[in-house]
Amino acid sequence: MSDLISFESRRVGRIEVAEEDVITFEPIPGFAGKTRFVVVEHSAESAMAWLVSLDDPDLAFVVASPWSFFHQYDPPIEREHFASLGIEKRDEVELLCIVTLSGKEIFLNLAAPLVINAASRCAMQVVSDDPRYTTRAAIPSFSDEERATESAGESLGGPSV
Repeated sequence: MSDLISFESRRVGRIEVAEEDVITFEPIPGFAGKTRFVVVEHSAESAMAWLVSLDDPDLAFVVASPWSFFHQYDPPIEREHFASLGIEKRDEVELLCIVTLSGKEIFLNLAAPLVINAASRCAMQVVSDDPRYTTRAAIPSFSDEERATESAGESLGGPSV
């Protein structure tokens, strides 16, 4: 049985997670010293979640699987990135993208996905200059989000390893 970690976050309230659920990132650019995070479900119906720092519980990002909104997404990740995380097979990868808000618009950062080794819980943000992707890919409206979430289960999606 794993030890539980409890903490309070201004953004998401009281959180209790298993130590084995902690994700250890190479520092995310701009957030030196913040390496331990957990993913906290936003709500059961939502395609989005919180990525909360254990090093600073008030630091939290909204994240989502890119395939919930962009079914043809081919992440700009190189084999070296997978190798540095010890990822050898597709089913060892979890991939999330950071969500940003601007007014009433919601964007997904497809140019810098978060790559997680599902087994070791080691992770990194891969920052790419691939011209196919932007840090501000507009997410479809909420009603389109519901349809995307429903159809996401029909598509395997996922990065090539």
